[in-house]
Amino acid sequence: MKHRKHSYASTGAILVLSFLLALPGCANMGWGQKSSPPNPVTQQSSLPSSSGSPSSSTSSSSSTSPRPMFYDFQDIPIPNELTLLADESYVFQSGQFKAGLLTLRGRVDLGSLINFFQMAMPRENWHPKGGFRYRRSVLIFDKPDKTCVINIYEKLYYSYVEIYVAPANGQI
Repeated sequence: MKHRKHSYASTGAILVLSFLLALPGCANMGWGQKSSPPNPVTQQSSLPSSSGSPSSSTSSSSSTSPRPMFYDFQDIPIPNELTLLADESYVFQSGQFKAGLLTLRGRVDLGSLINFFQMAMPRENWHPKGGFRYRRSVLIFDKPDKTCVINIYEKLYYSYVEIYVAPANGQI
């Protein structure tokens, strides 16, 4: 008799624990979001065209890749397939100083995301400093006045990108 009570108690505890572990995952599914994310801005001037002549209309119409988006940081390109998670993003600005975290998600291959940032960040004058890849990939870039760390990982249905931007050398 004592053994059965212990069995029911442990089964109940496992069910409650499973429910509690699944609950935070439901919060990320977009149900009941209070605010909509800010509208992204597309910039065309920062990407070089394939021909030297700006008046060439054939080169701009034959472009195969869409222009990236720019959210709060106008020098950090974001793939169009990613959506900003405003509830999980934080940006601090004081005068010219701006730092923070952008969290984005989408159904995009991790390798494609890594390749995108490795190609697009240098176009915005970011210098690659290193990183690592595979299960959780991290790319590190810098400029003279700031550093950018891009964390890329997968969960059950989506790929996530966390972009951290901070001043370099204590320049606040």
